[in-house]
Amino acid sequence: MPKIVNHDEYRQKMLEKSFYFVSRKGYSNVNMKQIAAEIGVSTGTLYHYFSSKENMFVQMIAWIGNQNVDEYIRRTSSIENIRDRFDMIVDYWKENDELYESIMLLAIDIYRNVDIKQWKEVYAFFAERYTNGMSERLNISRQFARFIFIHFIGLSFHSLAFDGAGEYNEQVDFLDTILRPPIVDAPEDTEKAAQKFKEITRTFMMNPLVTEKMTVAKKNKKTKIKKAVIKRKN
Repeated sequence: MPKIVNHDEYRQKMLEKSFYFVSRKGYSNVNMKQIAAEIGVSTGTLYHYFSSKENMFVQMIAWIGNQNVDEYIRRTSSIENIRDRFDMIVDYWKENDELYESIMLLAIDIYRNVDIKQWKEVYAFFAERYTNGMSERLNISRQFARFIFIHFIGLSFHSLAFDGAGEYNEQVDFLDTILRPPIVDAPEDTEKAAQKFKEITRTFMMNPLVTEKMTVAKKNKKTKIKKAVIKRKN
């Protein structure tokens, strides 16, 4: 009895096997024959599932975007507590530095080599999928979720210039510090979250020299007020 092939599953397996190879190799530096040899199929089989190299790249970015979002939704599906969900997602970000770099390289290649209208459709689909997933799993606004998505696009590009995951992980830790109060703390205690974010702003986000000047100015203002009160009393 002939083996029944799930064609959609088989197509996804080919995309998975070739993803890192084609994203690192680059659109212009690889052809369908080389891709077929890399994943162990015939060139005819590859063309049966993908009409062209362009078509394969477009399908690949849509597939990896779906895979990425589906995975963190799957991991958080049984977690009710927002704090635990957030911790899990931060860990997931750290696990996938190489994945995000490869997605960035693939997206740039598609932008340069595929019809711009088709590229925009693929990008819009990926952005929408990520935004919706992050908004739903962390119970945050779509605008906030879109900000996180855009941040990771920039971080993925930035991390391409550095060897290893050190710089990437450092930036994820910083993002964790900034995002934790509004995502994790605010639903439980808004005032406490606001105070924590204020401390984070003063410690990590303000220029130390500016902060020092503001502190001195504040002290001087208090001294002047105190002197004025004493003078009125006298």
